[in-house]
Order: sequence, then structure tokens, then C-alpha cells
Amino acid sequence: MNNSVQKKHSRGFASILALFTGIYILGAAFMLLAWSGLQGYNPYTWRRDSLPLYALVFLIGALSSLGIWKWKKWGVYGLAGTWILTGIINLVFVPPTPVPYKQIFLAILLVIAFFLLLLPSWQRLE
Repeated sequence: MNNSVQKKHSRGFASILALFTGIYILGAAFMLLAWSGLQGYNPYTWRRDSLPLYALVFLIGALSSLGIWKWKKWGVYGLAGTWILTGIINLVFVPPTPVPYKQIFLAILLVIAFFLLLLPSWQRLE
């Protein structure tokens, strides 16, 4: 008989994690299909040579989300790393455009909410 306590993520945290996982999987598929020519994309937004890099970041993000589902700290580090890598890739490959302050604010707010929801569970991560 297994006497271990079943760990469970909170409903809000699980919802955000599920959202991240779905977006990362769909993003990786989109980037790979666009890179292969099977999916159309806007070349002014996405440079062709950046598509495999974005796909790799999305795949790392999906794996990191899975790590968090499995209560692994490396998943948190990986997810934070994908956010940093995305910013670096955007700086290098995305043409300069007016700064969308509302989108930046909402993205930062989502990251803060994610970490605030994760904080109570941090000690239980392996």
C-alpha cells in the first residue's frame, strides 16, 4: 500500500499551466509548419531563419511545463529560461516596431501571477 500524500496543484495554477502548455505545443507546431512551408506566415513579423529557434523555445517550454506538472524545479527554471530566450530572439530577429505597452503589461502580469501561484508549492517541488 502506498502511504505517500498525493500532491495536487491549485486550480488557478493548474489552469495557467495548462494554458502555457497548450500555447507552447501549438506555437511549436505553427513554427515548424511555417518553416517547412506548409503554413503561411507574415514575413514582416517572423523572419524565416528565426522560425526553428522559436520552435525550439516552444518545445523547451512545453517540456518545462510538463516538468512542473511532475513537481520538478527544473521545469520552473526551464520555463523562466524560455521567457528570457524569447525576449533575446525577439530583440535579434523581430524588426523594430512601436512598443505595445498594453501587451507587455499583460505578459508581465501573467508571469507575476504564475509565480505568485507557484510560490506556495515551491517547497514541495523536487
